[in-house]
Amino acid sequence: MLWGFCGCPLWSGLDGLTLHLSVPVLSGLPTTVSVMESAGPGTIIVEFNLTCQNESSVPTAAPTLQSTPPTSFFNQPTVTQHTSPTVHYSVQITLSPSAALDVRQVNQYTLTLEATCPGEMPANGQLFVQVHTVDGPPQCMARFASQVGDLVQVPEDVAPLTPIYTVVLRRPASGLRFTIEDNDTPLTIDHIGQVLAPGSGFIPAHAGQAFRLQILVTDRSRRNCSGAVTVRVLPIHHPRINFTVEWRSVAVLEKSGAMQLITQVQAQGDNVRYEIIAPAAHGLYTIDAVTGELRNTYELDLQRSPEVAHTQLLVRAYNMLHPSDSDTMGLNITVLSTNTLAPRCSPAVFLAQVSEDTPIGWILVTLTCMDPDARNSSLSYQVEGNQHSRYSFRMQGPQLQVNETLDYDSAAGARFQYVATILVTDSGQPPLSTRVPVLVTVTPKNEHSPACPASTMFSVPEDAAFGDTVGQVNGTDLDYPFNNIEYSIAGGAGASPPTFYIGPRTGEIHVLRPLDYENKQVYILTVQLRDVANDADPWYQRSVLCDITIQVQDTNDQPPRCTPPFQEFFIYSTRDPSLPLVQLQCSDEDKSTVLPLTYTLVGGNTNGRFRLAGSTLLHSAFSYPPDSIREPHTFELLVEVTDSLSMPRHSTTATLVVHVTPWATTTPSTTTTRTTLRKEPLVVSRTERFWAPSPWFVAVLTISMVMLLMALTWLAWKLLCRPAPGKSAQPLLQERASLDSHVAKNNGAPGELDKETSRASVLSLQEQFDGRAQDPITGQDYLFNSSTGARRWV
Repeated sequence: MLWGFCGCPLWSGLDGLTLHLSVPVLSGLPTTVSVMESAGPGTIIVEFNLTCQNESSVPTAAPTLQSTPPTSFFNQPTVTQHTSPTVHYSVQITLSPSAALDVRQVNQYTLTLEATCPGEMPANGQLFVQVHTVDGPPQCMARFASQVGDLVQVPEDVAPLTPIYTVVLRRPASGLRFTIEDNDTPLTIDHIGQVLAPGSGFIPAHAGQAFRLQILVTDRSRRNCSGAVTVRVLPIHHPRINFTVEWRSVAVLEKSGAMQLITQVQAQGDNVRYEIIAPAAHGLYTIDAVTGELRNTYELDLQRSPEVAHTQLLVRAYNMLHPSDSDTMGLNITVLSTNTLAPRCSPAVFLAQVSEDTPIGWILVTLTCMDPDARNSSLSYQVEGNQHSRYSFRMQGPQLQVNETLDYDSAAGARFQYVATILVTDSGQPPLSTRVPVLVTVTPKNEHSPACPASTMFSVPEDAAFGDTVGQVNGTDLDYPFNNIEYSIAGGAGASPPTFYIGPRTGEIHVLRPLDYENKQVYILTVQLRDVANDADPWYQRSVLCDITIQVQDTNDQPPRCTPPFQEFFIYSTRDPSLPLVQLQCSDEDKSTVLPLTYTLVGGNTNGRFRLAGSTLLHSAFSYPPDSIREPHTFELLVEVTDSLSMPRHSTTATLVVHVTPWATTTPSTTTTRTTLRKEPLVVSRTERFWAPSPWFVAVLTISMVMLLMALTWLAWKLLCRPAPGKSAQPLLQERASLDSHVAKNNGAPGELDKETSRASVLSLQEQFDGRAQDPITGQDYLFNSSTGARRWV
């Protein structure tokens, strides 16, 4: 087991001043000791060392002691000075004359000690005193008491007097003494069983050695136990000082000022320090002993001091703790003259305007540059700028060339300009550069023709009104401005005026003339797409023709037609009812009408003598007896023919005139059919105008009407609703009933019917109204029913 304690420096800041304060060292604390409850006054509880960080300091006073729980069983610590091997003080704590330990009352005391040295922070330590009842013989731990013993490994650089092992017993006891038998090692053991490192630390010769200690533990009754511990000292590897390179060449510029960083040397190893050993009296350079940074002591000027052009230094690196461990490195320092003037170029600014189809490799400009410092110095040329501009140009020597296609369309975001900079750099030290701004404006070239849209088919109902939109032709053009296209119909729109019209800028196709599905179902328009403003020459335009297919959708817009629309028949009353009278021949020109036509008798069918079975007209038996109501001899039947069961729905009316001749015999009569000349139907068109307000106006009007209705309802409720009058209603009814009775008596009762009528009237009035009140506005009285709310003016 390894025990250790060290005092750590404390740092505190006060008004920007950093103070480095230390604390005394209480060796061995905190720790735990055992004492028997039979121990008497003066028994030594513990003894430990107190060391001030400043060896010349003397503790200001004996350490103070506080006990938890509070007790007077312990004396205040006593301090004894020792000078070997170093100056330190031993502190001893003993039992006081009033000590009467009782494990049943307190089995552990916690003692807090505080020691102070001059100029140092107070040090605190704790001691835990455990009270035991039986004072038996000491018993060593099994491994410690075995023949092999314990093993401890410590590094060779462990601090002096560091506890490296502590003897631990199975059962704590008081008054024990620890000794090392036949000790020929540099190790020692203290009174609490801690094995301490040598007072001066391990020497390099101890590295790798193992020291075996035979430790004897004895109590006051000379009872003892013993054990062994082997301390093995582990060697510590100390890397040697070493430079990775033997020589280094450094070039610096003149006139850069004093104390400028020339270079920095670094050597491998511990506790490295640096110094210049040759030339012995140079005075030109200085090196930082810790960091290895080499700086010039004054400004380097080749004109005033030509000898500083070349200097050789020998730098030594060594271990601060072992100066003999060192290595050297050579530095070759060259001072270079300063480059002061940058190159000059003509032109200093380049502006150009080129077409976007300029070929790659085209020379835009050739720069004429020279270096005033050196006429024959080499110059390097480089293009700078954003990614878009930098890769659009290249330098071939002093020539600025086009590196890739100057696309006008992709340069729209940069206002059709390529902005770059030509960097011209000389070969002096330090290298100086000149920048030549380049601004190239690209003019457009109409390179692409418009493209037809992917969707070229539209549909429109045949009842589309004038101006209705059929669809939109969305052509595309890759030239900037993109999709800048004019649309026109080149063919297929029909005679003048055309059936369709296309917006020249929007591409929307509108209806100009009525459409008729029955006459024409498909229109194929030839639409011309022409680009606009895509070239520097405004007259240079590209165009393309696109075929647009418009399909007319059939709608139910024609009424059925019957042939003929008017028929007249002459039959006898004895005609067989099972024989059809006529079958109407009707048809619908709308091809969208897929359902059969429906036929309905809507007029002239007196006494229900006729019926329809589809388009077939049948009749029932006629009867003309002399003594019955005379039936008509002529029936004008109106048949409504409808073309659809859903909207929109159209119908026509066919007229059938049937003349019936009465006949007394049962001989079947023949039918005489008379067909009138066909009359062409007269089509009357009527235009109805209606107002279709905007949706927002309908919403505002609806909300206003609702609010007006609510206001009127509230006003009526205020005027008509009144609380029940209570008791005044019943006397009113009684008074009215008495008045009616009195009137009846005075007038006399002509009969029982008048009496019953009077009583029923009074009872009905009582059942309808149960109160009377006065209207607050008009002042007129009225009766009311409190249950139903009914009212009646008096």
